[in-house]
Amino acid sequence: MIIFGRGSLENGGEDIAPDDPRSDRRRALAGNARTTVVPEIMEGERDAEAGSPGLELIAKVDSVITALERHSEISAADLAIVLDEPLSSTYRMLQSLTAIGWIDRGPRRGSYRLGLRLMTIGGLIEDSIDIRESALPYLRSLLHDVGATSFLCLRRDARAVCVERLEGQSVRSLAMRLGGSLPLYAGAAPRALLAFLPASEQRAVLRSNHRLPGDPAQPDLADLEKDLAVVKKQGYAVSDGDVTPGVAALGAPVFNHRHELVAAISISGLRAQILGAQRRRNVRLIVAAARGVSAALGDDAGAR
Repeated sequence: MIIFGRGSLENGGEDIAPDDPRSDRRRALAGNARTTVVPEIMEGERDAEAGSPGLELIAKVDSVITALERHSEISAADLAIVLDEPLSSTYRMLQSLTAIGWIDRGPRRGSYRLGLRLMTIGGLIEDSIDIRESALPYLRSLLHDVGATSFLCLRRDARAVCVERLEGQSVRSLAMRLGGSLPLYAGAAPRALLAFLPASEQRAVLRSNHRLPGDPAQPDLADLEKDLAVVKKQGYAVSDGDVTPGVAALGAPVFNHRHELVAAISISGLRAQILGAQRRRNVRLIVAAARGVSAALGDDAGAR
């Protein structure tokens, strides 16, 4: 294996001796920090890769982030010890990471901490995990009660992405596979998302062109706007063969503790199963499930 970040560039590349006090200081600062390990490469490429500036830089950035994870706030001088770099080089790296928002200056002079951008990304990931965990019991209940495929979808720009899918009994649709997506104008969960977007975002989506090969055709804009108004008024969306002929779906929006739109859930199956004699019951179930997920995420309106 090739391990970057151990050799010192300080003092002309001389390694710090094991009995040097700086060695103990470096170990204390690094703690149980990750060591960036690059898998062993083909023999003929090893020497070239070992000196790759890109890989060395990634390893050093990883060391900075790990040190800040462990200590919350740390000085540039201490980071220079962790990195085995001259203080001037460390400052240049910190300035670059500050410029892109990965780290911020701390309250103490010369100190640094994790940046708001990284914390925001971490929060978004945590939110996605929380949404899935909150939705799963309701998706399982829908699958049990209706026997139809149950979905959880999140919005990504002008598309709805399937992040959870529990397979139903009647039909195995190829649409909206796990990790797949549809434009927000097509299908029940996507239109439930689109209908509850703020007006400015909804207009931007409707006027964008994000179709991918195989996507359903976008309906007439006036007809789509009328349908979205109905969806918002009644609290759920209906898909009747617009994605897959003979397959219908019901979808409803999910909100977080700030009553912000965060997801949509849906059920999909043969038309007779979804929109036949059990249509009213299915509507009640999907709306109740969406409110249940919203309540689990802290939405007071979802609890009512």
